[in-house]
Amino acid sequence: MKETIYSVLLFLAAIIMVLQACQHEPENLNPDPDPDPDPVIGDCHPDTVYFQNDLLPLLTASCARSGCHDAATQADGVLLTNYESVMETGDVRPGDPENSDLYEVLVEDDPDKRMPPPPNEPLAQEQIQQFYTWIMQGALNLECIDAECDTEDVTFSGVVFPHLQNYGCVSCHSGSSPNGAVLLADYDAVKTMAESGRLMGAIRQLDGFAAMPPTGDAMADCPVDQIQSWIDEEMPDN
Repeated sequence: MKETIYSVLLFLAAIIMVLQACQHEPENLNPDPDPDPDPVIGDCHPDTVYFQNDLLPLLTASCARSGCHDAATQADGVLLTNYESVMETGDVRPGDPENSDLYEVLVEDDPDKRMPPPPNEPLAQEQIQQFYTWIMQGALNLECIDAECDTEDVTFSGVVFPHLQNYGCVSCHSGSSPNGAVLLADYDAVKTMAESGRLMGAIRQLDGFAAMPPTGDAMADCPVDQIQSWIDEEMPDN
């Protein structure tokens, strides 16, 4: 009887040794691909958030600034100058905004953790929603091109102010300590800057004017043309 039990134990031990010898690191059958730095370009659709058109200008103006998340500083190891760096250092988890650092810092209640940090104003709710939607849509590197640029019936609330928000102008030039003592927080402030010629001088980055945005790419041609059209139409509050 004892010999039988001993033989069974030896047999089981042998099986365990064979199984352990066969074990290896599990193969990653669905590895996450490296972020593709080249955007996928297509036509613009209103329900899609485009990283290159909608988010990168805002990140460049509001976050990837000197002393913060630009190439020279990379505060806390975070670089937000292009799609590849955003995906590699911003802890973006496609489909999961609530667990993506890039989104979490935008809705953070603690001012010491919020981005952009004080004294800069927080992003507008519409802008924060764009980041949420982009992550929910897969955090893809998309760019769109309008077939035509509509410069007819340009409204301040629907066209002009959103452009100024998306390019970071409002976040820099609002609050109690706006950059350069220039306010762009509402219609009256924008109109004052437009009437003086400083708004278009800055947007077109002409000599003698402080460029806006101060870093990154200049505002695209279509938004510039639309803002100019609004000015030409005597800047209606609409």
